[in-house]
Amino acid sequence: MKLKPLMAAALILAAAAGPGLAAPSRFSFAIQGGLAGQEENNLGLALQGGVGFGANLGRGFSLTGEAAFWRSHSRTSFRKLYEGTLALLPVLVSVRYEFRPNAYFIPYALAGGSYVFVRYRLGRVEAQPGVRVGQRVEGGPALHLGLGVRVPLTWKTSFFGEATYIMRRAPAETTFWGADGALRRDAIWVNLHIVLVKFGVRFFF
Repeated sequence: MKLKPLMAAALILAAAAGPGLAAPSRFSFAIQGGLAGQEENNLGLALQGGVGFGANLGRGFSLTGEAAFWRSHSRTSFRKLYEGTLALLPVLVSVRYEFRPNAYFIPYALAGGSYVFVRYRLGRVEAQPGVRVGQRVEGGPALHLGLGVRVPLTWKTSFFGEATYIMRRAPAETTFWGADGALRRDAIWVNLHIVLVKFGVRFFF
């Protein structure tokens, strides 16, 4: 009679120590949301959201692609962006490694390359009478790295949290049109080093 409690305890310990609910599926689709923050001191925090896809390469490795989108408000700063709205859409391709792919709590690291699409809309600018001001910011390639954790909920669904750091310094330009038709261009740089904090759900199929 005393063996039954011991057997039950052994089964519980074996289940806890054994493989978790990590999905063995080849492909995955993810939706996520969270916060985006730029290191540029005149750009504010913003809510961001995105989608992603993944392909399991085996031995804990996977290839992922994702896109996120957000708009950040800029405040006027000397030799930086004037007041306006900066829309960003980074597309990231990463190699991800899961350190414990068959556990209930799965930490992972990722690194890769990305392309940051940028659209800037200038707000109201106080300039001298007859002077018009324009600004543009260039998109371009970037590098990124990140850390995260995945928590399997079922064989086909996992919750995840992740922090990704995108590294890009974007060339930009301020243009002044004078009342007499004169034109002046000033080259500036925009620090688009970005921290993305993401929470989402990944579906396996």
